[in-house]
Amino acid sequence: MGIGSLSRAFRGGVHGVLVAATATLAIAHAACGQPTFAEQTGTVGLGATHVADEGYIGLQWWMSGGQALGDFNDDGHVDIFWISGGNIPDKLFINDGFGNFTDEALDWGLTELHCGVGASVADYDGDDDLDIYVTSWGDPDTAQFPGQHRLYRNNGDGSFTNVASTAGVHQTSASQGGGYGSAWGDYDLDGDLDLFVAHWHITAEGNRLFRNDGGTFTDVTSDALGSLAGVWGFQPAFVDMNGDLWPELLLSADFSTSRYFINDGDGTFTEHSGAAGVGLDDHGMGGTVADVNNDGRLDWYVTSIHEDPPPKEPRPGFNNGNMLYVATADHLYAEGSAAAGCNDGGWGWGTDSGDLDNDGLVDFVEVNGRPNSGQWENEPAKLYHNKTTGTDGALSFDEIAVSSGFVHAENGTSVALFDPDDDGDLDILSFANTGPYAYFENVSKGGSWLRVRLDTSSNALLAPNGFGTRVTATTAGQERVRYQNGRPSYLGTGDLDLHFGLGGAAVIDELRIEWARGQVTVLTAVAVDQILTVAAPGLADLNQDGAVGFADMLQVIGAWGSCGVCPADLNADGEVGFADILVVIANWDS
Repeated sequence: MGIGSLSRAFRGGVHGVLVAATATLAIAHAACGQPTFAEQTGTVGLGATHVADEGYIGLQWWMSGGQALGDFNDDGHVDIFWISGGNIPDKLFINDGFGNFTDEALDWGLTELHCGVGASVADYDGDDDLDIYVTSWGDPDTAQFPGQHRLYRNNGDGSFTNVASTAGVHQTSASQGGGYGSAWGDYDLDGDLDLFVAHWHITAEGNRLFRNDGGTFTDVTSDALGSLAGVWGFQPAFVDMNGDLWPELLLSADFSTSRYFINDGDGTFTEHSGAAGVGLDDHGMGGTVADVNNDGRLDWYVTSIHEDPPPKEPRPGFNNGNMLYVATADHLYAEGSAAAGCNDGGWGWGTDSGDLDNDGLVDFVEVNGRPNSGQWENEPAKLYHNKTTGTDGALSFDEIAVSSGFVHAENGTSVALFDPDDDGDLDILSFANTGPYAYFENVSKGGSWLRVRLDTSSNALLAPNGFGTRVTATTAGQERVRYQNGRPSYLGTGDLDLHFGLGGAAVIDELRIEWARGQVTVLTAVAVDQILTVAAPGLADLNQDGAVGFADMLQVIGAWGSCGVCPADLNADGEVGFADILVVIANWDS
């Protein structure tokens, strides 16, 4: 073990003591300031270089390359799936618990050579093990042919099995291979995770919505969304944007075709982009959803291309650069990227959001670049530090990538924020197309924090890992909101833990967890500086007292009749009635 690994192991041990102590000790924090990073890729064992095989996918090779994060061996520490590009197998970096990584792809059976593009992580079959979906162009003998996507089912024994074909998600286009970003979400609130896969080329007609029917999938695109002809899809996300529990579908897409679909609650969506004031991005690529001004509403940030200088004769509707859609009311947004200072991201691809200095405000990171493009070749990554004051203050970001130490001048595609060493601050993973992987350790000091881990294993009507759950942390009257959707970004997904920066708060006055079907768990006087696992209430434990009995029966009776989505609807049929009484009886005293 080298000096770097020894220091990381020591810090991990100290952190374990710190978490145990936070219940009784007030932790003194330094003042929050600018986040600072140190490049530590080799030190932690993440050395890897992406080489896209141009013979596989032709002209689209430079748009490929992603990563997906998750605790694949269920040891409590986040691991990394990395896509190779086709000339070597993909990599599976397993975390040793102190933030050091070893590639165990061979041991887990990930040995295929294929030209992967993007990946996402979810427990699609509800067995408490995280699975991986990979969009792919296939191997040299099958490239360009449809039906090459992978669904790696986690067997729970340190191995994966590709079940994409039997599950029904191996093909998204009948005419072309390939695909781009994917995302998971329980759009019909039946307790299992559905899948949307984006495809960039419009002739492929490969933007598809798959409904999860208990481990196998049905393509419901036409019935649920209508026609997606003409949409150059890059990256989807499922997010409940208005707080009615039903997740919307957001799709970052090229050539002014980004889409905002409102969930109608009946298995269908309504396209609402223009009326919502979104879809203004000229070349939507990546995206991230966060509450950037702490007003309780979720905002949508979409990366795009910034031309400098802009075209002399731009086409009608041309909008230069990234777009920040700030929520002003339900399904209504005001675009404010230029005024906020986060508009010029160059040739923007992946982005992620998180509180990098634990000052209580969400920041953005963005990676950029296009090979052989001149102006955008190896463009430096961006870090937009949030300097907004108050929920009514004007949004303000400073671009500080270089001064913070986040220096990554490659053709970046995917980026993710995570806390692999469990020290409470967010580090950066930056993926480069035809370039080296890069890990930047956050060495900032100051600011209290909380990581929330959601456990829904006791409730079959709640999607695994708490997808669709909204968590609000309140300190000194200030609310901060996080939403669980797997944090999809361009060609990748992030850590499933929800991270809060809390400024200098010594305690969280209230932690409110609003589960996907309306149950609410409230915790008070929660200690800061810890990783907190919150278990969802049991299926029929409506009063959350740990047992099922007469009190729960009375709540069912009190909610009798049509209720849409409500906790007392225990069989998810939209009605509270005798069938729900039977569920209470079946779970009595459990």
